[in-house]
Amino acid sequence: MSKKFLAIGFAVVLAAAFLVYNSDAMREARLIKALVAQNIEARGGGDAWQAVESLRLSGRMDLGQGMDVPYVMEQKRPGKMCFEFVFDDEMATQCVDGKSGWKLLPFRGRTEPEVMTEKEFHDMADSAAIDGLLISAARLGHEIEWLGSEVVAGRTTTKLQVTLPGGATRWVYIDEETGLDVKLDSMRVLSGQERRVETFFYDWQETDGLLIPRRQETHTEGRSDSNFLTVDGVITNPPLDDSRFSMPATTGRGAS
Repeated sequence: MSKKFLAIGFAVVLAAAFLVYNSDAMREARLIKALVAQNIEARGGGDAWQAVESLRLSGRMDLGQGMDVPYVMEQKRPGKMCFEFVFDDEMATQCVDGKSGWKLLPFRGRTEPEVMTEKEFHDMADSAAIDGLLISAARLGHEIEWLGSEVVAGRTTTKLQVTLPGGATRWVYIDEETGLDVKLDSMRVLSGQERRVETFFYDWQETDGLLIPRRQETHTEGRSDSNFLTVDGVITNPPLDDSRFSMPATTGRGAS
């Protein structure tokens, strides 16, 4: 084989590689990688978040009509989460352990723990990652698509579509200046109808090197009001046994 033939072949390979590298798909992939890296750095960095094995947030949750209640949310890797709040002096609990979920809702007359429906489990499990949708996207198998720029709450943002392994879709809006999350959109089935739920993030504050939004505003399509959640306390790596997330035994005295 002549040197001239080898040179031509090498040039063809280089040209093909250049075309692939500069294809629309590859340019989008590089852009997404840069945006995710910016978001991770803005929130404290990948190493800092990977050092968090468990997390406890506490504060107040707005239920509308001027009523707010205390809550505690605890998370543990991988995919474990419990959310508890006090209503009418009784504790309501919803938990997932990565494989299944359970709930205890005494304000609805359900005084025994019950297994979540598959839809309830997936809705909660999809939000159980300690570090959110983007930081662990590759590890969790999230597919990310760039959808361009959009002005949200007065901020110029980059819109990313995140498809979860189970097929659910989320839309994340990243501040182009700070790299922080501005809004998260999801589709939820509420009262038998699929509705868009928008969550806005405000008041980012640092705790143990991590930036966490201290106020969230949630608006549901078809409703004129919004609900708010404030974070007053953040504890990183609290000791949480796996049994914390497991469904307790029933007493047999629950409502029928």
